[in-house]
Amino acid sequence: MKNRIISAAGLLFATTAQAQPAPYVADDFPAEEHGWYFITPGIFGGGNIPPRMMILDGAGHIAYHRVAPGASDFRVWPDGRMSYAAGTKHRLMDSTFTVVDSVACAGGVITDRHDLRILDNGHYLLLGTEFLTMDLSGYDLFLGYNAPGSPTATVECGLIQELDSAKNLLWEWHLADHFDFLETDTTRLYDPDEVDWSHCNAVEMDQDGNILLSSRHFNEITKIDRQADTIIWRLGGPNNDFTFVDDPGFFWQHDIRRLPNGNITLFDNSRPGAHPGRGVEYALDESQLIATPVWSRSFGPAAYSTAMGNMQRLEDGNTLIGWGALTPDNAVFTVYSPDSSRVRELRFLDTLVSYRSYYFDTLPFALDRPGITCAQVDSGYQLTAEDGWQVYQWSNGDPGQVTMVGLFDTVYVEVRFGQPNGWVRSEPFVPAEQCMSTGISVQPAAAPVLYPNPAGSRVNILLGSAAATRRIELMDALGQLLWRGNTAQGELRIPLDGLPPGAYLVRVDGAVHRFVKDPGY
Repeated sequence: MKNRIISAAGLLFATTAQAQPAPYVADDFPAEEHGWYFITPGIFGGGNIPPRMMILDGAGHIAYHRVAPGASDFRVWPDGRMSYAAGTKHRLMDSTFTVVDSVACAGGVITDRHDLRILDNGHYLLLGTEFLTMDLSGYDLFLGYNAPGSPTATVECGLIQELDSAKNLLWEWHLADHFDFLETDTTRLYDPDEVDWSHCNAVEMDQDGNILLSSRHFNEITKIDRQADTIIWRLGGPNNDFTFVDDPGFFWQHDIRRLPNGNITLFDNSRPGAHPGRGVEYALDESQLIATPVWSRSFGPAAYSTAMGNMQRLEDGNTLIGWGALTPDNAVFTVYSPDSSRVRELRFLDTLVSYRSYYFDTLPFALDRPGITCAQVDSGYQLTAEDGWQVYQWSNGDPGQVTMVGLFDTVYVEVRFGQPNGWVRSEPFVPAEQCMSTGISVQPAAAPVLYPNPAGSRVNILLGSAAATRRIELMDALGQLLWRGNTAQGELRIPLDGLPPGAYLVRVDGAVHRFVKDPGY
């Protein structure tokens, strides 16, 4: 069965004062709201669309968003705090989305914003960066493998710190003390003067109190003895200790995590010419040093991810894969069932990406979204957002607490919340579904027929036998007029070329009918 688009944002950035998020498509999200998705959509490598933090409800509708330049790794923790990385630190927010604290490496060490773990005891595990001067003149590996490195090259090296709840340094571990320079993936060597050597991107407190570290440019997961400060084993990379069973290994990976069952998960970005990028779960025999894949899923046979990405095993047994900078395809995240079949998927129509994507079944606080009441006024409907906020903005462009809409319009209201540019959004509101009394029909019995539905490049409207001239209007899901015409014919064809996939409305003589455009049809 084809997947149908059931939810789409209809506004571009900067169409209203608060700069609305870009349009997105949420496939197969349930109509009943359940759970929350945290993402930080932005353009990989920059661009003119401001990055933001965003929360979607379980139905795929935006519940919270705010512009947040440079933000990544937005998530919630069991203690009720939320965190995101920006600038030179990890910033901590309370349930009102107000920054109340921050975490950074101690001792003047530069904080690497790739990862933060807030441990059960309140300690913080985070990554840092140090810059060492190395003589790399003996390595002809730069500028396309035909140039030596600089004798005074600046080499960016990773380190790990554990801080207590008061942010005092408890433990520190330096990669440069344990790895040889040539353990790096030489395909990542470009500039002979400035070298991103290890590129650490994830750290995890293991179940036995030791540390798991992901070093992207080593293609390696390293287990570190927390007490002896030595390496216990290496998974992947040139000094791999494990035998992979019927598995190609991984490249440029992200997001190492230990599951309660003892297995590990990671996001295998892969690279051009290798296997497809994927989320993968390994069963590790740490005594015999054997790695056996027990679950994996790629987006497509030729797809890999040039950067970012994560994998999250959900409480219901499903798996969320955040695709990072997926190429040549486009998706922010996909949720898969244990049998690897697709459950739901989110993608932006302008190929925005998210460093990581998370799902949380519940939040440790109430996300208070504004309610809406309605009253019929003449031929329209007056919608009123509930009291309690200072600034209101409706999706139809109206400011203030009140707006007027039509019977079949789909609208929402946003209110200022938390940070100065933070907004909480109501659930979508349709007067025909939420205001009307019993007995009023949304669509007359002799309704025109729209086909095909889902539609591809056109939609046909069967009006019956020719009669008096009838007025036809095509609108997007938010009720914005796209096309208007009149016909006295029994059938009308409306071309849909140039319109993005999504839900659309056709109004015939005042009655509104819905259809979906899906290019797969």
